Amino acid sequence: MNLTYYLRGHLVNTYVSLLDMMPNAILQQNKIFKNIHRGQRLFILGSGNSIKLQDMKLLDGEIVMTQNHFHAHQDIAIINPTYHVNVPKFHPKEYDKDWEIWFDTMEERLPAHCTFFWGLNTKEMIDRRPTLNKRSYYIDPQYNPNCLSKAHADITKIIMRVPTVLTQCLSIAIYMGFKEIYLVGMDLNQSCIIQENRDEVRFYGNSPITSNQAEKNAEIHLMDTGIEWFNQWAIWKQLNLLNVAAKENQVQILNATRGGLLNMFPRVNYENLLKK
Repeated sequence: MNLTYYLRGHLVNTYVSLLDMMPNAILQQNKIFKNIHRGQRLFILGSGNSIKLQDMKLLDGEIVMTQNHFHAHQDIAIINPTYHVNVPKFHPKEYDKDWEIWFDTMEERLPAHCTFFWGLNTKEMIDRRPTLNKRSYYIDPQYNPNCLSKAHADITKIIMRVPTVLTQCLSIAIYMGFKEIYLVGMDLNQSCIIQENRDEVRFYGNSPITSNQAEKNAEIHLMDTGIEWFNQWAIWKQLNLLNVAAKENQVQILNATRGGLLNMFPRVNYENLLKK
């Protein structure tokens, strides 16, 4: 089974590499972000429960990247994110209404200046929303990271497939040239929690796209078959590839999460970083 998986992965990557040789006009728009934040620092905020133990108001005035449903946080107006990154659409079309509702909550709570990054397969839905469309950019995650020896983090081209939105955020942040990238609330321990109480996986409980039946069925299937644990390994593989890519670009990724599992990144104290 593993051999079949890897053979399939290499075939997929070969096909994707051929696609990558043909420039995509939509992805090429991301060139404006190349090294746009060279020498600056960024805080990427995750949805792990540990975020409730840390004072997000300390981020006032920092460059912040949020993701998915983080806009549910009570201090989102003070956090005032510059960027917001969303996973590509992964549900069947019959669940599009849930995604539309989700987009409504983003428009309501995120600042008007916030720049969005979406999966390319979401573009048709975003195009129907003028207030989001005019500040939206896209990424195309297709490479299988398990069959790579080097990260694909150039967002003007196809990047690595998304096992977690964090890998999208890091690819974008590395491309932007940040000198230091701090991770906060990135517990990545959902596989250890989800069977006991899925409502406690994220600090906000569930979003419109994680509370529907499609998501619940997918979670049951992944846990029952053990594929979830294989996906967890895939996350670690991709994060390590991105860590190498960051170092090659003189970018340092540091973990300011309280607890969690991401020990491949040096730990730092969140409160000490932000003391004025």
